[in-house]
Amino acid sequence: MKYQTATLTKEMLPDLVALEKSCFSVPWTENMFAGELANSAAVYRVILYEDEPVAYMGMWLVADEGQITNVAVHPDHRRCGLAKQLIKMFIDIAKREELVYLTLEVRASNQPAINLYQSFGFYQVGLRRNYYEGKEDALLMTLEVGKA
Repeated sequence: MKYQTATLTKEMLPDLVALEKSCFSVPWTENMFAGELANSAAVYRVILYEDEPVAYMGMWLVADEGQITNVAVHPDHRRCGLAKQLIKMFIDIAKREELVYLTLEVRASNQPAINLYQSFGFYQVGLRRNYYEGKEDALLMTLEVGKA
């Protein structure tokens, strides 16, 4: 399969919302993504397959930290290394921006994602109880960019 990486644009938003719905029980809306496009601290990258978004990742740059907002890969394109490609890309962005940390929240039950993050050097620094829909805990994970 041939994949291409792109920066998120307004024209991609309807397809990105469809991707969100295929990945999350509480997906972001088009207006939420439009707000991210207007946010000068936000960075979003999309992986396209046949010009359709099949994966994306977002991050807010705040002081010396990158807060990863979302990582999503369409179910039909999982286990192809797309999330790994996005994480590598964002670590490179973090280094270029001279960030000290990357942080994220991940569902406590999402062991494949936890394993992936740990493979890059992320480690658990906290727990957010009932973070997802008031039912499921989130692990707060951090990567020290200089050690990546």
